[in-house]
Amino acid sequence: MNRFGKLAAGLGALVLLVAVASLFMEEPLRLYLERKINQSLEGYSVRIGAIHFHPIGFALDIENLVLVRDDQPDLPIATIPLWTARVHWKALTSGRLVNDHYIERPTFRITRTLAKQEALDEVPVQERGWQEAVESIYPLKINQVRIVDADLTYLDEANPARPLRLSHVNVYASNIRNVHSREHQYPSELFLEGRLFDTGRFHAEGHADFLAEPHLGIKADVLMDHVTLASLLPVTGRHNVQLSGGLMSAEGFVEYAPAISVVELKRLTIDGLHVDYVHAKQTKEAEKARAVATAETTQKIHANEDGRVRIGQIKIVNSEVGFVNEATTPTYRLYLTDAEIDLENYSNQFRDGPASFNLTGKFMGTGRTDITGVLRPDTASPDFELKVKIADTQVRPMNNLLRAHGDFDVVGGRFSVYSEMDIDHGTITGYVKPLIKDLDVYDTQQDRDKDLWQKLYQGLIEDMAALLRNAPHKEVATKADISGQINDPQTETLQVVVGLIQNAFFEAILPGFERASGADQDAVDHG
Repeated sequence: MNRFGKLAAGLGALVLLVAVASLFMEEPLRLYLERKINQSLEGYSVRIGAIHFHPIGFALDIENLVLVRDDQPDLPIATIPLWTARVHWKALTSGRLVNDHYIERPTFRITRTLAKQEALDEVPVQERGWQEAVESIYPLKINQVRIVDADLTYLDEANPARPLRLSHVNVYASNIRNVHSREHQYPSELFLEGRLFDTGRFHAEGHADFLAEPHLGIKADVLMDHVTLASLLPVTGRHNVQLSGGLMSAEGFVEYAPAISVVELKRLTIDGLHVDYVHAKQTKEAEKARAVATAETTQKIHANEDGRVRIGQIKIVNSEVGFVNEATTPTYRLYLTDAEIDLENYSNQFRDGPASFNLTGKFMGTGRTDITGVLRPDTASPDFELKVKIADTQVRPMNNLLRAHGDFDVVGGRFSVYSEMDIDHGTITGYVKPLIKDLDVYDTQQDRDKDLWQKLYQGLIEDMAALLRNAPHKEVATKADISGQINDPQTETLQVVVGLIQNAFFEAILPGFERASGADQDAVDHG
């Protein structure tokens, strides 16, 4: 055997010896690695199924890693079939010894209970030892991470049949240790894509600074398309929002770093939205608490000079939005069909100028509706203008509302309302003017099951309405002025608008129906 043959044989024997030795090392290495990772974690533990070490290439394969909470060891939070760590050989040319991680088909399962426990835990998430645990897997610093075909599920135990799921998620992050770039300039490439709620797609691409302190920095473009909003019902339902339709697409930009926070939604489009807000007696206190929390969050966003939130355009088409009141007897629903909503140029920064919005549709399926407004950014209190025009709504579909708040119903009639409201530095001014025409109150067939008193009451209203029908224009109008101060300057804008509309209806519009049923003719206004 020549010298070359002897050398080859020797190297082969050495490789075989190292390979055999590594087999005997794998179980002790698995136990050591499992113990080292668990020493880093707070409140969590991992179990490792098997480990394979490859001396040639210095690669380490971890198989069937399972992550659990210590207080729920039988409910895995994460399962990773294969996790490989290896030396990043190219980085050696830059004088850096770092490693790459490849994670294949991981699954994550988060429940609402677990999320609440994390939020209430005295130990912050960043202090749970996650980074130390990951770095325990391989003795070199991490430079590149690739995650392939991940699956993330959020489960609300109250609605287990409708989990929220992100599937086929792929993540790529490179140059994490800034091997090729200077720090604090988002040197790391970042890519993320996957499926959202089965039908939707999401995509994020940009850069990150994983070494930034006290937290990482990220700068990326984000795109979502064909997202089914009804999938969010398990989340929105807990906030009295019932979603049963709508497809969403959106495009935006996010920059989040220790010195800056920017969220820019370039466009958001929703087609076929069907949503109701449901008010009930048992949720009254929760609604108040949510309103306060929303107002406080909005106030913080507006007051944060280092943070910028901007919406280029929100467009909602072919939709139906409603309000359901289950706190009355009978319950009733007010709704807007064929709804189209446009919001443009919303920002929390005064320098970006006012936002404008326009809402059109058919109130109760018949009343032509046009609502326009201007929102002005202000850190002190809501600041906006609002104009409302609802014309020729058929009154009969509103009978449950009239029964709940006026103890009567109608057979026919048309209803319109015109309003202007303005809030400037906490001062409210404006008016609400309802117009009621051709009111027909009593019908023998419709009212046959009512008791004698109700029939007399309905008959009296009918007789009074007959006087109105003899008037030249067969209509009655009234006008209620709106003025005053916002009691709580931190009240959120939407909350103020809803409150004003509710008060206007019950303080001005319902009395208008009473006028229509027979108040003196001096109240008739043909203007």
